[in-house]
Amino acid sequence: MNQTKKNGNWKRKMEPYAFLVPLVLILFLFLVIPLVKAAIMSFQYYYVTKPSPNGHYFVGLENYGKVLQDEYFFNSVKVTLIYIVVTVAGRYIIGFITALLLNTKFLGRGLARALIIIPWAVPEVVACLVWILMYDKDYGIINFLLNNAGILSHNIAYLQDVSVALPAAMVVNIWKGFPYVAIMLLAGIVLGGFMGQLAEGISWLNWLNFGQSFGLDSPLVINFGILVITFGLTIKITMASIIGVAVALIIYRYI
Repeated sequence: MNQTKKNGNWKRKMEPYAFLVPLVLILFLFLVIPLVKAAIMSFQYYYVTKPSPNGHYFVGLENYGKVLQDEYFFNSVKVTLIYIVVTVAGRYIIGFITALLLNTKFLGRGLARALIIIPWAVPEVVACLVWILMYDKDYGIINFLLNNAGILSHNIAYLQDVSVALPAAMVVNIWKGFPYVAIMLLAGIVLGGFMGQLAEGISWLNWLNFGQSFGLDSPLVINFGILVITFGLTIKITMASIIGVAVALIIYRYI
């Protein structure tokens, strides 16, 4: 009897970990293995289609030395960091404001909560194609609206002009991602409303008499915020690594 009870308790303790197995396998296959493979390749001869002149494919730190001497490397790092910081901050700020607005009572709030997720749900390819058309210098709706409003005096090639290409890409990224942040933070706000009697208030929001008007009365909002920012940074860094490797392979393929 005691042995059966112990086995039952052991199964209950292990059950949560069993649910994590699929996620761990996916992360291992699509994140850990590629990162390890990329780390190993960084110490090897990097021309994919050209054999090594001396027959040696392990080059040690030679690749790192060439990268650090490359004039474009540090500029690439700077642009990447700017892109990550601005887009993650933009997503969070706009998403937070949107979550506050969606938490207030107004006619059609349920419909607004359902529709706000559309930008995030749109496939990446579709979203990029639509924004390319909108950014078009001659026929794009953005130039059309800004010119008619008197904000611009001439059309701008948003994706060809190096001075505006990066901000234009940031706008697309923020537009694509802020609905996810808004929904996550809204979930924290709503859930915090149900658990408000069991949790302490957010002191700085209450001190400003700002949070209570929007129903912010639980530290769960902070927890959800930390989760969203961490998730956003992880995705950004991972995607930057994947895209960087892909571009590098394409460049070296034709060198």
